[in-house]
Amino acid sequence: MKKREYFISCDWGTSNFRLRVVENSSLKILAEHKTDQGIKSLYEKYLTQTVKDQTTYFAEYLASEISNLPKIHRKHIVVAAGMASANIGLYEMDYADFPLNGNGDNLKWKHLKLPNNLELLLISGAKTNSEMMRGEEIQAVGLNDQLTPYQKGVLILPGTHSKHLTYRNSQYLDLKNFMTGELFEVLSQKSILSNSILKENTIINENVFIEGVKLGLKGLLSERLFSVRARHILDHKPKEDNYYFLSGLLIGDEIKYLANTVDTIFLVAPDPVFSLYKIALEQIIIKEKLILLDGHYLEKALLIGQQKILKNYDQ
Repeated sequence: MKKREYFISCDWGTSNFRLRVVENSSLKILAEHKTDQGIKSLYEKYLTQTVKDQTTYFAEYLASEISNLPKIHRKHIVVAAGMASANIGLYEMDYADFPLNGNGDNLKWKHLKLPNNLELLLISGAKTNSEMMRGEEIQAVGLNDQLTPYQKGVLILPGTHSKHLTYRNSQYLDLKNFMTGELFEVLSQKSILSNSILKENTIINENVFIEGVKLGLKGLLSERLFSVRARHILDHKPKEDNYYFLSGLLIGDEIKYLANTVDTIFLVAPDPVFSLYKIALEQIIIKEKLILLDGHYLEKALLIGQQKILKNYDQ
């Protein structure tokens, strides 16, 4: 088995791009470089030209950004997860099928030799019969060691599109997607409710948030959405309160199916969403069944997941 001292972690999402030089033995980050050139914006730029094919265009961008890393670390293998393997990314790959093994050995990966002697290990997304994800599968693989002692449960990864993964004995068996984050953005910024919502206070208004959660848990999302505006116009509630009321309503709706579960729930997220989901889940999940892992664990999970895939490739 090939032993590598270092690798370059590439986290290439829809909106952002990040490179990190990682010491393989300790996962210590030795250097980091970020841009706002996510897959979506770079693909739009690619479409404005006709000289280069898609893979070449993206590969050249990747190589140019690697040149911002320390010179002694520019030749390591790049391990890329996220939207880089999407149809608008560097190289389209098919999704791996669920169930997903906790060590990642049944994910799909592709080794590419790119211009400038760039060596890239590209990782696929994962799918069930009706759901799919790209990027979170690597986090799930990286989190497996945290979940193993509990044997079974549901892993919740909040985000623009929240992921709920059913976990049993070091396997992820099923996936649910919830568009909670995107719905909040659309409703709070682009709907008639936008004039009744304002975020200025970073301190969570817990009482108002829980009020929204409880309505969401009852399945009243659609029925009570317009009440966000009514609270402002008729009841003269502050717009800042409505920010948390709407958040609670949407998150409560997302987690309502877990109200009677006996499974352990694993929440893994950075703040501020970590705190919001924690409060919401505490309304229905007893303390002993709620395992809380903050943003530090999520950051580490990506590196652990990429390390596992690299190890599988090198064997």
